[in-house]
Amino acid sequence: MNTADPTPIMAHQIPRGHCVRRAGSQQAETVFVKAERQGTEYIHHYLIQVIPRLPEGLAMIYVDPEEMLIDCGNPPTFDYADGETRNDPAIGDIFENPKGTYLKVIEDPKSQKMFAFIDTTSGEVKRRQERGVITVYPAWRIR
Repeated sequence: MNTADPTPIMAHQIPRGHCVRRAGSQQAETVFVKAERQGTEYIHHYLIQVIPRLPEGLAMIYVDPEEMLIDCGNPPTFDYADGETRNDPAIGDIFENPKGTYLKVIEDPKSQKMFAFIDTTSGEVKRRQERGVITVYPAWRIR
């Protein structure tokens, strides 16, 4: 994943849905998708590690709006392997429902909200998207 401009900028300046890297990270190959949730009074910023995919699944990592990140310059391009017709996406699966295409991730395990769903086209964090699942893509990757 190429980085358009390696100059770090604040998280809140990077569009949601873009691929990012953490400034100063010792693991330069690690890529995240920046996601956002509209709160009552402000926007919450999160990172979801997508390269490499961790065996324990994908989780939302809170990021301070002023943390310095490196914007890769574009959203990820997902490469879907053959989809499965089933209605039970696991953590880390991408799935389609009538409202869109979502990545299922772990939210804060300490809260009552166990899962979050990242809109793969916008990077918006949504809840309760598991109804009406049409196709599940467990073997996706990013090009």
